[in-house]
Order: sequence, then C-alpha cells, then structure tokens
Amino acid sequence: MIVKKDWPKLLALIIFFMLLGGYYDRLSVQTRTFILPALIFVAAAFVLGKLRQLQYEIRTSRVTAYEMVTQQLSFADTDGNERIAISASAESTVMSFYDASHAELLTLELKDGEPQFRMTGEKGIALLTISEDGRPSFTIRGEGDDVIWSAP
Repeated sequence: MIVKKDWPKLLALIIFFMLLGGYYDRLSVQTRTFILPALIFVAAAFVLGKLRQLQYEIRTSRVTAYEMVTQQLSFADTDGNERIAISASAESTVMSFYDASHAELLTLELKDGEPQFRMTGEKGIALLTISEDGRPSFTIRGEGDDVIWSAP
C-alpha cells in the first residue's frame, strides 16, 4: 500500500489564502464579489474531497506491517457481524468462528494448559482435547451435555 502525503498541496493552499487575505482590502468591489464565492467554493470542494478520501480509506484500509501487537483481533463480514475472533489471552478462548447469527461454530481454546478444539452444532458438541503428554481424546456430547461417545 502506498501512502501519499498531501502536505505540499495543503501548504500551498494555505499560503494562497493568506496572501489573498492580505490583498483582499486592496481589491476592487467587482473582484471581491467574484473572489469571495470562489474561495468558499474551493474550500468546500477541498473539505468534501478530504472527507470522501477519508471515507474511502476507512472502508478499504489495509495494514502492511512486520509486527503488530494486539490482545484481541476480530474480523467482520460486510454486514458488520463478527465472524472470527482471535485472542492472545491465555485465560480465554484463543480463536472462535461464528455463523451469520453470531453463534459459535468452531472454537480453539486452552483449558488447564491443554488445547481443546470444540465444534458446536445445533444438537450437540464434538470436543477434541490433547493432554499434556500428547494423548488426544475425542468426545461427542448431546443436547443435555450428556456424553454420547468418547474415545481416550
């Protein structure tokens, strides 16, 4: 992404207004009648252009960085609904995936030093846990949190 600085244009415009303001009282009535609306029009066009540019930059912001430090990062769809959340806190969920109604579908978390991979459906949960010694366990739970099937 290329970041373009508009400081020279802005500085030239400010200097132009200052010089014109200094000579404004020396201008004739006909010139004043033309210059003042023209200056208002130019200033309004400049402000609207900057607002539109800012609006575009907010919508299409992209980050190119070697390092970015954050505790939580959320991704949203075009409607503004959170779809993915990534957290760096050891006490909470590490990563969650959501559906359109913001219900958790898939969760990766650390509980008691063990990574857990939980897939949530409409009628139950599938849970994959890896213990500290590297042994996986897989559990399928029903609606009432009762264990339907489990493998060590």
